[in-house]
Amino acid sequence: FSHCGGRRVGKIGKGFEMPNKGDDDADVPLMGGDPNRDPESGEEEKEEEEKPPLRPLPIRYCHAGLNAIFLLFGKEYGWFAFCYLVLATVCSVTTSIYTTWLFGCVVMMVFFATVFCFAGFQAVSGRYELARPLLGAGMAMFLTCILGGHFFREWSTHAGSEMFDNLDLASMPGETKGYGKNAVFFWKEGSVDAGMQGAYKLCKDKLPVVGTCVYDYYCVAPIKSKSDSSGVVKAWAGILSHVSCDDRAFLTSAEREQWGDDARAGLGIVRTHHWNLAIAAAMNNTATEVSGAPLVEWTGDPTKQEREAWTTAWSVEFGIFGGYLLLLLVYSMMMGYAGEAYPTSRKIADPDAKDLPSRRKLTPKSDAAIKQSNGK
Repeated sequence: FSHCGGRRVGKIGKGFEMPNKGDDDADVPLMGGDPNRDPESGEEEKEEEEKPPLRPLPIRYCHAGLNAIFLLFGKEYGWFAFCYLVLATVCSVTTSIYTTWLFGCVVMMVFFATVFCFAGFQAVSGRYELARPLLGAGMAMFLTCILGGHFFREWSTHAGSEMFDNLDLASMPGETKGYGKNAVFFWKEGSVDAGMQGAYKLCKDKLPVVGTCVYDYYCVAPIKSKSDSSGVVKAWAGILSHVSCDDRAFLTSAEREQWGDDARAGLGIVRTHHWNLAIAAAMNNTATEVSGAPLVEWTGDPTKQEREAWTTAWSVEFGIFGGYLLLLLVYSMMMGYAGEAYPTSRKIADPDAKDLPSRRKLTPKSDAAIKQSNGK
């Protein structure tokens, strides 16, 4: 009830009796109240609102943290664009590994066309704040899918290759029969005899104007044991070079200098017609070879290319994903989403916490300023 002009006014309800006219001091019991309560005491019953029990503290903190992350990186469409970017990358890279890199690019274009059309629809509808993260995800797909897919494809060609370990040089032709490209070889003995080096020069591309060729040079040398004085070759070391096998640039290259190491390890090279011609030039009627003698790329660490491709691929993917999240964070700050993160998360972690004071200090106006503003 309230007092209006000295008269108590109330609403008619159950347990309410209308006072007589003219009786200003008539006691008017409250609806549902105690009729025996002393009206002059001024005591009012206060019903305490029953609050729901709080969730355990770890759950509230996790909820508050997820809420902050959700707001800091662009809300719904920011996270949707990021998840769509990750999904497109996974599908494209998987296709590149198990089929070809070109098919992986086709899968990427399907995802890009989908997100581009959806972002265009949001833009023409006037929701630019929703279209920007989607378009950014579409641009990032070109790097994560094409560049990352290339390195993952290169890694898979090495990771899925065969491995021949602890081989005897004499038994290599029989045990490695039918090996594939980039097969890993480890053997116990032998070194490269560079004195029996052979080469074959192939005109790869002929320039139409000047009439000269771009050559590939197939350089080979036998792998022989120090205790083997026969002229029978059990394995070959080969290098595909773009300069002549007798050129100084080739002789000082890292691949050629490894021939002097006692690595006794290498990667398999599939013998083609051009390699066979280089091997024939190396033998030059002074040596013979065992049927099925393998041809390998002599290297001290045959798994180096595999590890480098794996590391580079993940560095590219995480670098682009991290850069995109950083871009979303900047965008969220510009749109004002980030300003809501701390207050709302603090309220979730502690529902009874008091509201934080405003950072903007309001300076009180003087009486003259108030009068002047009221006059205007």
